Amino acid sequence: MKNSALQAPASRFVYVIVIVVALLQGLTLNATSDYLIRSSWQVPGSLVWLPMLLALFVPSVFSYLINRFSSAALWAGLLLTAVLCVWMNFWYLSEATAGHTRELSSLIPLMVLLFWLILPWFQLRQLSGSWNPDYVLLTEQYVRNTVLGALAGLIGLLVMGMLFLAVYLFRIVNLEFLSDWLNDSLYFWMSFCLGFNISLVFIRTVFTFSTGKIAGYVARVLLPLLTMIGVIAAGGLLLSVVTGVRVSGLGSFTMIWFVSLNILLLNLVYGNECVPRFRSWLNGLVLAGVLLLNVFSLLSVYGILVRVNQYSWSIDRLYGFCIALFLAVVVLAYSAALLWKRSGWAGLLGPVNKAGLLILMAIILVISSPLADFKQITANSILAGIEKGRIKVTSDIRYTLEGLGKRGEAALAVLNENPEYSKALTYSSYDQDNRRTLREVMLTVAGSPALPESWWEGKYDVTRAWFCTESSANGECLGFMADADGDGQDDALVCVSGYSDLSFYCQIWQQATEVTDGQPDKQVWEERDYQDIQYASEEEKQAAWAALKAGHYSLKPKVWMMVVPEPEKGAEPEQAPEVIQEPATPAPLVIQP
Repeated sequence: MKNSALQAPASRFVYVIVIVVALLQGLTLNATSDYLIRSSWQVPGSLVWLPMLLALFVPSVFSYLINRFSSAALWAGLLLTAVLCVWMNFWYLSEATAGHTRELSSLIPLMVLLFWLILPWFQLRQLSGSWNPDYVLLTEQYVRNTVLGALAGLIGLLVMGMLFLAVYLFRIVNLEFLSDWLNDSLYFWMSFCLGFNISLVFIRTVFTFSTGKIAGYVARVLLPLLTMIGVIAAGGLLLSVVTGVRVSGLGSFTMIWFVSLNILLLNLVYGNECVPRFRSWLNGLVLAGVLLLNVFSLLSVYGILVRVNQYSWSIDRLYGFCIALFLAVVVLAYSAALLWKRSGWAGLLGPVNKAGLLILMAIILVISSPLADFKQITANSILAGIEKGRIKVTSDIRYTLEGLGKRGEAALAVLNENPEYSKALTYSSYDQDNRRTLREVMLTVAGSPALPESWWEGKYDVTRAWFCTESSANGECLGFMADADGDGQDDALVCVSGYSDLSFYCQIWQQATEVTDGQPDKQVWEERDYQDIQYASEEEKQAAWAALKAGHYSLKPKVWMMVVPEPEKGAEPEQAPEVIQEPATPAPLVIQP
């Protein structure tokens, strides 16, 4: 007898229990998401986030599985969920150090394990009594869980939005006491959890629409398009190899997403018996695309290994390598089935994918255990890269190792034993390699005196100086002397040109006498004015900047008037504080290249 995916509607008692569970879920999520509440618990960091993980997954799994309380699959699923939450939480956080906890690093592995790998098997166990369900039903259940979860999440957001509207509506009609009472994160969390869980149970047990069939028809449209993209990309790659044109990076993670999407669409089309196949020529093209996927999967693996050889392993590269290698094996199995069975290859999708899912579960459990400690592998790889000269010791390395918890701290202790490494760890590669002093990069306008030493000795602050001091900015700074106010004394001018806009910026300093205890003390440079010169195009700006560098410029008076507020005629002026009048100075001049 073929397995059935139909379920009986949930009883009223089930909904009562779901409401209680949803309220407890909202209460826990509110407490764990509030920093003040969380910090007052005085518990180790590895325990702080455990209630959040349990509250996120245990009630959700309960709402996906609940139909009757006598179901052994229900309680086994809940127990397994709780065990996985505890295990993942302690594995990812037990070795964390202060400030580098990666609180929710276990969230994605748990979501993959529970909702994509474990949950559909328990659901079909409830319905069929078998741990080896029909593959068509398994595919249907994956799609159904995804669609129902997204729909329930949307309903939860709508319920929470209604509460937002109530808060503001009550405030408008002067029911501020009720508005203030409801305007609390606790009620927003509870409203979302109630909407999500109740709607999930209701939709799951009442509506029996075939989500797998709908997804299959959508995949029939998308798969040929994706295949054509792959064929064109492969043709471009082949042409680049033949002509010797350099390929701009292998884009491993882009290829991983491409292969993953192809596998998903292939299963929706060929793994669903309700969906008819393509016409012969189009079917041949799609199946040829399956064979072509081997190229992309192998290139993704190769691209990651190239980056590892250039630098070192990192946690992201380790995850990417595992995913890429897994996808390469799956694609190879698909290709072998296609070459072996030809037209009947789709019949092998079920056994291949079931085995692949079990392997994927095992991989996630292994990498979340001491058997494959990614943090230790990364730390050892960085130390090896430093020893071989591939990696330069900077503060960036210190930051990376600190993020690895206790394993990174052990690696830092090894590096600090070397006095040269210990000193280099305090400086960033950015400062060491790319940053220069302003004096080193300052240019002088042709025919103009350079900035005096007295100006350099002062506390100068050049706006936008990073355009010059950072080599990646590709900017220039000009420093020169000119009489900018017409008093017969040269002033110090610095102009900065960057490549991020259509302007360059100039500042003007003037020498003044610093007064200490009422007595003239010394000559200092004080900033007097600035100007931001805008141009209509990059070409016009570059021409003006070249003219300024060559010394072709003039100093012209500014044309704008100054706004001076004055009291009304006949009105008694307010007593103003006494101001010591200083000799008027001519208005600053504007630089005109």
